[in-house]
Amino acid sequence: MCMRSTEADWACRWCKGSSQGIEGVWSFVVKRTRGQSWRYNSRMSRNRLPTYWRELTLLGIPILLGAYVLVSGKVRTTIALVTVTPTLGTQLSVRTTETITPTNTLTPPSVTLSATFTSTSIPSETPASSATPSPEFTYALLPTPTAFPTLNPAVPMATPFGGGTGVIAFVSMRDGHDEIYRMKVDGSEVTRLTYGDADNSRPSWSPDGLWIAFMSWRDGFPDIHVMAENGAYRRQVTTDPAYDEFPSWSPDGEWILFDSDRSGVFQLYRTRPDGTGVKRLVSSETDDAIVSMSPHGSKILFESRRESDEFQIFTMDADGDNVLRLTHTSLRNVRPVWSPDGRRIAFVSVRDGQPEIYVMNADGTAQKRLTFNIGNVNSPDWSPDGEWILFNSDRMGNIDLYVMHPDGSDIRQLTLDPADDYNAVWQP
Repeated sequence: MCMRSTEADWACRWCKGSSQGIEGVWSFVVKRTRGQSWRYNSRMSRNRLPTYWRELTLLGIPILLGAYVLVSGKVRTTIALVTVTPTLGTQLSVRTTETITPTNTLTPPSVTLSATFTSTSIPSETPASSATPSPEFTYALLPTPTAFPTLNPAVPMATPFGGGTGVIAFVSMRDGHDEIYRMKVDGSEVTRLTYGDADNSRPSWSPDGLWIAFMSWRDGFPDIHVMAENGAYRRQVTTDPAYDEFPSWSPDGEWILFDSDRSGVFQLYRTRPDGTGVKRLVSSETDDAIVSMSPHGSKILFESRRESDEFQIFTMDADGDNVLRLTHTSLRNVRPVWSPDGRRIAFVSVRDGQPEIYVMNADGTAQKRLTFNIGNVNSPDWSPDGEWILFNSDRMGNIDLYVMHPDGSDIRQLTLDPADDYNAVWQP
C-alpha cells in the first residue's frame, strides 16, 4: 500500500508517479497489532546482486515468514514490500528484502483518516427516538361492531313495547289473595311488591314512575297507601274508617285523587302523598267515583249517578265548574281513563248487553266499540305512547291481561297464570 514518506516524495508503480528521479528507492512499512504503524525509509543505491540471488531472496523470504507463522501461531510483524518505478521509465522489480526492527527512536506518523458510511437501519419493535418530527398519519375509523354498542349509538336502541319503561303493575291472586305485582309487558320478570294477609289492589303510577299509590285493607279499613316502584318505603296516606278507593295522581305528582264514602255517599277527594291537605273536590247528593285528572291538569274525569240510576261518565273543570255529561245510555258506562295526549277517553260500557271497551273523544263524540264477545272485559289503561290499550278479560275462563290497538285490532294476551290477573296499569 502507498504511504507518503516525510523525507522524500515517491510513488509506487500502481500510482505511476516518480520519486524525484531517484531510482531504487523503496519504502518499508512496519505494522503492529492494534493498528499502530511506523515507517522506515532507506535510500539505497541500485542493488548489484546477481539476478538469480534476487529471485531466490524474493521467493525465500515469504517461505521463511510462512514457516515462522505456522510454527509460532502468531503474526507479530508484517512487512509490506513496495516496488518503486523510476522516473526514467525503466521497470524495476524488487531486488532485495530487509527485515526492519523498530526502535524507540522512531515516531509514529500522524495519519488522518476520513470515511463516508452509508447505513441502512434495521427496523426494531421499539423505534429509537429521533430529533426529526414524526410523520403524520391519517387514520380511517372503522364501524363500531354491533356486538359492542357505544354510548351514542348511530342507530337508537328500540323503544320498549308501548313506550315508557315497558313495565306494568297489576293485581293477582296467584299467591292466595289480592297482591300487587310488576312485570315486563312481554310477561317476563314478574315481581311481587306487596305482602301480608290483607288485600292490596287498585295500583296507580306517579307521573315520574317512581311511586305507586294503591288501596289496602291491611289496617282493617280500605285506605290509600303509597310505596316505591319496587315495593319498598310503604306508608299509609289516608286513615279514615270509611271506604277510600281508586287513587290516581295529578300530572304534577303533588296530589293523589281518590273517592270515598266518608260523607255517606261516594265523593271525590284529593290529598298530598304524605296524607296532608285532604279536601273534597265537589259536593254531590249522589255517588261520584273513579276520578282522574287530564294530562294537562285542566279537566277532571269521573263517573257519577247524579243524573241517572246507572253510572255515567262526566268531565268538569279542575275547580268543579262546567260539568259535562259524556255518555247517555240506559245502562252503565264506567272506568274512564284519559289517553296520554288528553284527546280521547277509553271506558267500559254494557250498553250492548255485556261489558265491552269503547273509546270516544274528550268531548264525548265519536264513541266506538273496540271489543266484541271476548268475555267480560274491564279496567282499560293506555300505553305511554298511546298506541295500545291494556285491559283484562276472562275469555279463557280465568281473568288474564291483554293489549290491543285503540282501533280494537291486534289483541295479544300477556299473562297465562291459572290465577286471576287484573287492574293493570302502565308505568310512565
